[in-house]
Amino acid sequence: MPRSLRWSSRIGTTPRRATLPDGSVFETTDNDQVDRLDHGLGRRSAGRLHRLEHIRAHWLALTAASVLVFFVGLRWVIPWLGDTAATFVPHAVEAHIGAGVMDTLDRMMFRPSALPLATRQAVQSVFNDLAAHADDPSGSLRLAFREGGRLVGANALALPGGQIVVTDELVKLAESPDTLAGVLAHEIGHVEHRHGIRRLGRVAGLSVVVMLMTGDVASMTHDIGALGAGLLDLSYSRGFEREADARGVTLTRLAGKDPESLAVLLERLSAGSKDIGEGPSWLSSHPRTEERVRQIRQAR
Repeated sequence: MPRSLRWSSRIGTTPRRATLPDGSVFETTDNDQVDRLDHGLGRRSAGRLHRLEHIRAHWLALTAASVLVFFVGLRWVIPWLGDTAATFVPHAVEAHIGAGVMDTLDRMMFRPSALPLATRQAVQSVFNDLAAHADDPSGSLRLAFREGGRLVGANALALPGGQIVVTDELVKLAESPDTLAGVLAHEIGHVEHRHGIRRLGRVAGLSVVVMLMTGDVASMTHDIGALGAGLLDLSYSRGFEREADARGVTLTRLAGKDPESLAVLLERLSAGSKDIGEGPSWLSSHPRTEERVRQIRQAR
């Protein structure tokens, strides 16, 4: 008789049911006794769901701790490792990387500057005033002029190794060399903090994590992982921008320039891109213009 009974699976404290040979149904809440009965008959009564309910708490805690450690590492350890690795990169290697980036930009995006010589000399003079107060023991700071065209437009960028590029479009937007002082100081701040080589180190670390997690670079999992790593890298970049803004304010003040010039030019750049829109801040490599302008003016 007992061998002919087939009990429903055990799920928590839900009553168990067995159908008798005559079609009647027997129900009991004594789940432990049912398990002992089935065990005595050589059967495993407890269902898979019930066994899952009894996974030891320490395994769950270990899993939670592992997830926490992973995300802490992704958010803080990788940036620290990238920054630490950057300190061991010789300046000659950093300058070589920057030169390679500049060659690529010249081939693919930039054209020779068409600014009048007098305009370039005036901007160079402002740059020299700022560079004289910069923390640049290697003397690597140098200014280059390029025409950005439709792809780059009004822009300035600092390359690894100390070269700072200013486009003709940005010079025209500024209208005067003094208005460029804040942007030039901001880019010098990037060089002083070695943001270029540090970001390369962080991106390399994120790429390694994505590869270890996904394995197959062609899989959808990799694409999702790469997207997540990219968004995290944008947050790293936003931190660098805030750091460069703060240094730009200090540097312009040291050089006897007006820190307001950075806020003014940021507002002009923002006004010129209203038709494009800034999008969510977490999808941008820069903090929102309003936030940056507010912080710059508070720090003046």
